Amino acid sequence: MNINEEIRRAAESGKVVLGTDRSLKLLRAGKVKMVIVASNCPDKVKREVEYLSKLFGVPLFRYPGSSVELGTAVGRPFSVNVCSVLDPGNSSILSTVVG
Repeated sequence: MNINEEIRRAAESGKVVLGTDRSLKLLRAGKVKMVIVASNCPDKVKREVEYLSKLFGVPLFRYPGSSVELGTAVGRPFSVNVCSVLDPGNSSILSTVVG
């Protein structure tokens, strides 16, 4: 199963939030089901996302591609360092990554 296809499907049929600030805010609120972090995400941001996801028991996926590739995967023409899945929709991204 292709992770890029699952990310795209989640973005199209579910609810996905893009960006570090919004993702951190929703992580703290306990509304996130999964967090995706790009491989070239700044270390400070990566550490904070890892800490909060561990603290709140949210699965974290380290995307193997760059932030530009993650942006493309969610169907956006810009770079995305952090992406949070609130509702996977028709995607099986949670079981693909977690299971």
